[in-house]
Amino acid sequence: MRNSRMAALWVVAMLAVLACGCAGQGKGPTDQELIAGTLADWKAAFEAQDIDQIMAAYSEDFEGERSADKAGVRGFFTRAIDAGYMDSAEIILDDAETLIDGETATVSPVDLSGDFGSVSLELILQKEADGAWRIIASERY
Repeated sequence: MRNSRMAALWVVAMLAVLACGCAGQGKGPTDQELIAGTLADWKAAFEAQDIDQIMAAYSEDFEGERSADKAGVRGFFTRAIDAGYMDSAEIILDDAETLIDGETATVSPVDLSGDFGSVSLELILQKEADGAWRIIASERY
């Protein structure tokens, strides 16, 4: 009887430890971390000149100052890659600050440089239905 009571207490104690240990692991990454991940993937794709991965960072709802939509951005980057303008291009995020306001975030400055010169951008990202943060707009400084 005493052994079965000890075994039952041991099982209850182990279940309590497991429950407490698992409780803090269900949160997942923060919005700040998700946005940083989107930008890191975009930067790596940009520097690798991988047009499909570059475009993965853009929302279907993208509206830009020079390109009216996502297809326009794809065309712009495709032409830039084909012309060799992105051979030495890099994105610098070192000074970028992210301000989150609900389901929208502003990231700036995002600096692009290469043989074409340099430009600083402000990116607007939106949290989409799948939980991913994607670029919905960009503006030059």
